[in-house]
Amino acid sequence: MNATKKAVDDILRAVRENRIWMALGWNDVKGRYHRSKLGALWANVSLMILVCALGPVYSRIMSVNLDVYLIHLLLGFVIWNYVSSIISECGREFITSTAYLVSFQLGYFTLIMRVVWRNFIVLSYQMLGFVLLAIIFGKIPQIVWLSIPFALLLITLNATWMGLLLAVLATRYRDLDELMNNIIRLVFFVTPIMWMADYSEELRFIANINPFFHLIEIFRMPLANSSLPIDSWRFMAIMCLIGWLIALPVFIRYRSRIAFWL
Repeated sequence: MNATKKAVDDILRAVRENRIWMALGWNDVKGRYHRSKLGALWANVSLMILVCALGPVYSRIMSVNLDVYLIHLLLGFVIWNYVSSIISECGREFITSTAYLVSFQLGYFTLIMRVVWRNFIVLSYQMLGFVLLAIIFGKIPQIVWLSIPFALLLITLNATWMGLLLAVLATRYRDLDELMNNIIRLVFFVTPIMWMADYSEELRFIANINPFFHLIEIFRMPLANSSLPIDSWRFMAIMCLIGWLIALPVFIRYRSRIAFWL
């Protein structure tokens, strides 16, 4: 019971001290692009270069219009980068931020939120690319776009429980972080980012059993096709519930041991 109270207090402390992890997150982004002329805009420029380089080639392979494929590819990369970065960076966050834990006595969940926030900032910059493509291709905002903030919240909740779980386990088992990084690279190729699920029945089946497809789809479908993927929303809501029911007990049980694993 005492362990549960301490874990809950850790999470509530992160909510109260939101200015701390927001400041740390901003500082991380500024430090990454220190002395750069474009600064954090490089997050958008780099992605746009990649999308514009791959788009003309893969749109012909997929036999789809260039404007449709560019938006599909861009939004897929935006959400994939957001989720995969949170997961992989959380895996080593406690280890690399030992000084904050010891010297400043920050909470563990505060550091998790630091990772989430800095990647949200990068996502915000990368979404400027979608705004540019929407203007170029004449996409008109639709009422279904109002679901995007809720989709992003659900995506963040799912990414956070995965990041929290990996952060605890990878601090104890150091090889787990490297293993997960390799798994994430493999999952990228079986997730409809560079390819489209509707290209064939076989690809549709692969996509439907891939949680990351549904994670991307609840964000991409309203913006790209002006439709709401109800099945993907249902899938992600259930995954979020089950995920937190797994991650929270692990955090509660092993939170007190993390300091000894660092």
